[in-house]
Amino acid sequence: MPEITGVKERRGRARVSVDGEPWAELDAGIAIERGLREGAAFSWEDLAELRKAGERPLAMTRALNLLGYRARSEGEVRERLGRHGYATETVEAVIARLGELGYLDDEEFARQRAQEKAKKYGPRRVSADLMNSGVGRDLASRAVAEEFEGRSELADARSAASRRYNGGGSEAEARRVYGFLARRGYSAGVCAEVAREHRGPAQS
Repeated sequence: MPEITGVKERRGRARVSVDGEPWAELDAGIAIERGLREGAAFSWEDLAELRKAGERPLAMTRALNLLGYRARSEGEVRERLGRHGYATETVEAVIARLGELGYLDDEEFARQRAQEKAKKYGPRRVSADLMNSGVGRDLASRAVAEEFEGRSELADARSAASRRYNGGGSEAEARRVYGFLARRGYSAGVCAEVAREHRGPAQS
C-alpha cells in the first residue's frame, strides 16, 4: 500500500511525497483534516480522491488570479493549470465551476478579443490570435466573421498602410507595404492590391 513519506507545509500549502517521490501540492488544511502525515498509508484510489479535494482550492485560487489580470479562454486556463501540475480531474472540476460562476465564457471571450484585435489587425491575424488564446477553430472563425461582417478588408488595409507609409510610389515601398499588411493578417490578394497602389504609376 502506498505510504506518505513526506509532508512539507508552507503558506497554507502542503507538498506531499508518496513512496519517496513528489506526489502533489495540496491545501494544508485539507491535508491535515484527511490525515496525510508521514507514515500514513492509503490506497491509490483514496489518494486520488484526496488529491482532488486538496488540489481544488489551490487550483481555483490560481485560476481566479489568472482571470484577475484579463479575460481568458477555457483552453488557456486549462493549459496554465496543467502546467502547474494539477491532476486532470482537478483542472476539469475548476473549469466547470468557473463556467457555472460566469467567469469563463469562450463565446463572449472570442467576441471581445476579436473586437479588440480587429482595430489593428486583419481577419487572418485575429483568427490566429484567438486560436493561440485557446479558442477552438470553429468558434474563432465565427467570431471573426461576425466582427468583420459589413467591413471592407481592402479599405481597412488601405487605411492601415496609409497611416504607416506616405505613398511615395516606389518598388521598395510597395514591398514594405505588402510585408506590413501580411504580418497584420490581411489576405494575399488585398496585400498585393494595396502594395500596387503604393508602387505608383508604371513608368514608360
